[in-house]
This record gives sequence, C-alpha cells and structure tokens, in this order.
Amino acid sequence: MEYYYLTLLLLTLAFIIISTFKTAKSSKYPPGPRPFPIIGNILELGKQPHQALTKLSQIYGPIMSLKLGNTTTIVISSPQVAQEVLHKNDKILAYRTVPDAVRALDHHLHSVVWTPPLAQWRILRRVCATIVFSPQQLDFTQVLRHMKVQELMGCVKERCNKGEALDIGEASFTTVLNSISNTLFSMDLAHYTSDKSQEFKDIIWGIMEEVGRPNINDFFPIFAPLDPQGVKRRCNNYFKKLLGFFYALIEERLHLRALENESKECSDVLDSVLELMLEGSSQVTRSHVLHLFIDLSVAGIDTTSSSIEWVMTELLRNPEKLEKVRKEL
Repeated sequence: MEYYYLTLLLLTLAFIIISTFKTAKSSKYPPGPRPFPIIGNILELGKQPHQALTKLSQIYGPIMSLKLGNTTTIVISSPQVAQEVLHKNDKILAYRTVPDAVRALDHHLHSVVWTPPLAQWRILRRVCATIVFSPQQLDFTQVLRHMKVQELMGCVKERCNKGEALDIGEASFTTVLNSISNTLFSMDLAHYTSDKSQEFKDIIWGIMEEVGRPNINDFFPIFAPLDPQGVKRRCNNYFKKLLGFFYALIEERLHLRALENESKECSDVLDSVLELMLEGSSQVTRSHVLHLFIDLSVAGIDTTSSSIEWVMTELLRNPEKLEKVRKEL
C-alpha cells in the first residue's frame, strides 16, 4: 500500500513538472524566466522586487512574463512600450485585478477604484469629477490647503527650536489627513502633538500596510477561503471601524440638515454628496458614499504622504540636491 501511494505521488509530481515545461514552451506570452513548479517565479523576486525586475528586464527585454503562483503576470519596464500597451488596450486593462485584501466587506463592489468600468463606475466617477475634484472645489479649498502646510511648517519649526527629532512621514501623514478631512467633512482628524485621533491614523496605516503586503491568496486563490495570513480578516476589522466612523458622520450631518429644515449652500464634499444622495434620481446610495470616503481617505493619504517621505529621504541622501532646493525656495 505504501508503494502505491509513493508511486501515485511521484506520478503527480511528474505530471506537474511536465505540464509546467510544456506550457512554458508552447506559451504565447512574452519571454521570461522558466518558472518552478507550483510556486512559479516568486523566489526570483527576492526581498527587493523592483531591483530583481530591473535585472530580469535586462535579460528578457522591456516586456516579459512571470508566473507568480497561479497568476501569470506581464511586466513592462519600458515607458514607450507601456504607453503603447495602455493606449491600445485601455478598455481591457481598466478591468483591474482585485487584491483579496480589498474584498473585505465587499469594498471592491462599491469602490470607484476597483469596480469595473460599467454603469456604477461611471456614476461614481461623475461624483468625483463634479464634486470632489471640480475646479470650483479645488479653488474653494486652496486657502485650506495653504493653512495646513503652514501648520506643518509651524510644527517643524517648533521641533527644531526644542531640538527634538521629527518623523517626517508621520508629520506629512497628519498634514495630508487633515487637508483631506477638512475638504470632506470640515474637521481635523489628526493632531501633531496629541494622541486624540491616533486610532483613526492607526486604521489608515493598517489598511495601507495590509493592502501592500504580499498575500498568498493573490498568488494561490485556492487559499482565499482559509486566509492563512489573516490579511482579509484584519482588513475586515479596519474597514468596519472606518465605515462605522463615516456612518456616524453622515447620520450627524443628516440630523443637522433635518433640524435646519431648509436647504443650505453646500460647504464641503459631505454636504454635496448627501444633497446628491437625497435627490433619489442620482442612483448614488449610502454604500457608495461610505466606500467613496474610504477610497479618498486611504488613496489620497497614501500616495501624497509616501511621496513626501521619499522626497525628503532622497534629499538627505543627496546634499547637493538639498542645497539646490533650498536656494530655489
């Protein structure tokens, strides 16, 4: 009986290996390194994937294919090729691959970032274009953004006078968070010298970390129901807290509007989207509004604060560039 199971195991392994090599030979995908059975090319990425991909592109060219677990990935490392591919196949590529982490609480079904470019996405995109990022809204909040930058400069100056170290990543995070929260809700959600809103900041950081974390569920979807790394479970908790926070804000604002018993001029994004939601004909639901605020909070804070932190890091590593920036300022 033991020989029977051993033979069956060897035949299975042989079948997997032969299938892998046969697929690699007959594949219509661009050239790339030969994948290992089951795990593919995951090990070749190492701890510095961007450096590994750069080295591989020097071998296989500006467009290559990698097998990451069960997922075939096409890597484009040339700006010219990327422009051509994205321009000619923009409709196909608009259907983004959804990471398992953002499936928490069905966020991907209501998010303007992850929904496919169909009717619902067009509605959410119109909301963003006409309310959140409209020229009128950007002009209206220009003074606000300037004020938040002044607050950041004041914090930096105060720390310098006291001889204290400054975490530029945390400081820029606070600045961007307050800029966005004032635009959306007309209130600060973070403070430079207080832990009053630390929980909210921890939630945003937690979502950013979990979504950016390599997740075995994305490479081997068969493991998704088990969630062995607990990524989706933690995202469920973060999203639940954020949705609860935004839900309370919406209820409070609706209560204030009911007390006033008359329509007033919209002062922030929350007022504007509630006005749209209450119309009934706009097809904008409360779920859309809640998940839109998650998108705007997480995506807006992540990209801006990370960019500021990396810019400051590179300036400190290159004193001549830092001196040039100082002269320009």
